[in-house]
Amino acid sequence: MLALESQSGKAMIVGSFNKRIQIIAVFLIIFALSLITFPSYTLAQDPKRDYGSATTSSLQRMLDAWEKGPFCASCHKMSYPLPPETSFDASVLTREPRSVAIEMEADVERLTYDAGRDVGAFYSPNGDKIIWVTDRLGNWAIWSMNPDGSDKKQLTSSDVITGWPSWSPDGKKIAYWSWDITSGTGDIWKMNADGSAKVKLTTDGSFKGPPMWSPRGDRIAYTSNLTGNIEVYVINTDGSNNRHITTGHSPKYSVETRVTWHPDGERLYYQALTFPIPERTYTIIPGDVAFVEIFMVNVDTGYEYNLTPKLHENVRSVSPDGEKLACISLRSNNYGVWVMNADGTDQTRLTFDNFGDRSPRFSPDSKKIVYWSTAYGNQPDIWMINVDGNEKTRLTTSLYQDVYPSWSPDGKKIVFESDRAGNFDIWQKTLDEPIEVNMDYETWATPGSVNKVLLTVKLNNPNNEIELQKIALRPDWETEEHYIDYSESLPTTLINSNDARVFTLNIDIPEDVELGYHFYDIRVEYSEVVNKASSQTRVYDCTGGDLEIDHYDRTKCAEMNEIIENELSEVHNEKINESIAQGEFSAEMVEPLKGYLDFLVRPEAEYFLKANDKYYEAVQLRRSGQYSEAINRFKGIEGILVGQEPELDDANNNGIMMIVYALIPLAAIVIAVTLIIRRRKAD
Repeated sequence: MLALESQSGKAMIVGSFNKRIQIIAVFLIIFALSLITFPSYTLAQDPKRDYGSATTSSLQRMLDAWEKGPFCASCHKMSYPLPPETSFDASVLTREPRSVAIEMEADVERLTYDAGRDVGAFYSPNGDKIIWVTDRLGNWAIWSMNPDGSDKKQLTSSDVITGWPSWSPDGKKIAYWSWDITSGTGDIWKMNADGSAKVKLTTDGSFKGPPMWSPRGDRIAYTSNLTGNIEVYVINTDGSNNRHITTGHSPKYSVETRVTWHPDGERLYYQALTFPIPERTYTIIPGDVAFVEIFMVNVDTGYEYNLTPKLHENVRSVSPDGEKLACISLRSNNYGVWVMNADGTDQTRLTFDNFGDRSPRFSPDSKKIVYWSTAYGNQPDIWMINVDGNEKTRLTTSLYQDVYPSWSPDGKKIVFESDRAGNFDIWQKTLDEPIEVNMDYETWATPGSVNKVLLTVKLNNPNNEIELQKIALRPDWETEEHYIDYSESLPTTLINSNDARVFTLNIDIPEDVELGYHFYDIRVEYSEVVNKASSQTRVYDCTGGDLEIDHYDRTKCAEMNEIIENELSEVHNEKINESIAQGEFSAEMVEPLKGYLDFLVRPEAEYFLKANDKYYEAVQLRRSGQYSEAINRFKGIEGILVGQEPELDDANNNGIMMIVYALIPLAAIVIAVTLIIRRRKAD
């Protein structure tokens, strides 16, 4: 009896043990299958992890109105060109040599050089002058210059704030906006093109928008908040017959801005902002928070028509032939360029980049439109496109902000604003140059040395024959008018596009010159040869900012900076490209960067992260002028990179990890099967 109980108890123990073994085996099989079936997320791959979204910093114009400008800019990447309310101390302005080279860009020249901010440039109707607005002496004032940048002249006083100049059709007079800081009043004025004979046209002192001179020459349009709401007014050029044009919009919602004349001088376009949108009003553009509608009004008859009801547009330009109207529209993501007939029909989209296009302006022949856009790398550049949407061309390629272009009357040049020299200056792009000029440096320059430069001139058009007559260069430590002549070997002739001339220019570097990259202007005078006779002399002007003047430590520091940056970038780009090739996305990522983030959390990335941190420390030392310390830091980074053992590439790592992941469930299955076999043998 005792033996039976003992055997029964032993059987129960064995059975209980066998059940446990069976449970463990089943668990191991399920665990193995889970490893095969379900992905395991690393920290970088966790879909619940928020990596943040990339944000685009909006372009802020230097002229903001009563702190309202940033609101428009932050929402639409649009600047708001109104002068500030308070005065400005010009003594704080400085112009230091840059720490980054600005390479010479073909056919692009710099027209203003001061330490102030220069914006809003427009050619005169006959092309003999350019007017612009600058704060170089303190408050914003209107200046003029010749098309080559010479003969700069202040037209309005810096005691008040002036801006928004508008030429009369004959180019003899200028209408402009003025703000008196002391009294807090704004009015519309006019003056002669040379700044003389200033006349105040309005006297109410209300807040006003830009004046626009009528193509007929007899009246000026502007906007004013005289009634408490910003609306459109037209006044005769002698100050008489000041008429309130728009009265039908609700002052609760509507603001009227940006008046633009039709070439007939009778029709006037403006845009009406409705914000907020009235309750129970549907929007055509999904998610729109405001209507910005383009209206056309006949200032003689009062007839008014809404060209873009319940849309979100900005009127910018009417073609000189009166056939077309160019605008930017929120019907395109981030605004795009659209055109329509002058009566609002046949509205057509021209640009499809969806990165943001701004300020379109028709060419004098009405066939092209120039505008600025962030279409390339989210970088503001000047672009040109045909009115039918064909032949879109990127005209400027700097890494800085090139914005607000306008045409010369002959359609051969475009003036624009750019901050490539440190703050906004007026620059100019020539469209029809038959020659191309390049600069190469044989040596780097130090104070007190002679820097040897090779200047190459060649033909752009194989059908042209060019006689080179004069070559001159002006480094930025010289006055604006002082060019150094290098014409000893001239004249000479270029026969075809394979023909080029190389000139050696020896530049004397002053002992006391500031270190850094300096700008220079190249001027080449030439004439086209037709039937063995030279035509009228033309001038090629171009500006570069890559003339480096430095001491040894600083130069060595810059060289090491570039080498280390390239080595780190090579690793970074390799891992990024491999990650993109995998095609896996993480939460909030616009690109498939899981693989790259996985690399960063693996032990083999430790050297890269360490070198990257040291690199930014070295860069900060270099920027603060501690060059010897920065060089030592860069050498330390080289040691980190050189001492790095050759690592398995991601393909091998991935292969090994796949084998490991495969062996784990296989081992679990083997263990489970072994336990089951042992249980059966025990039975």
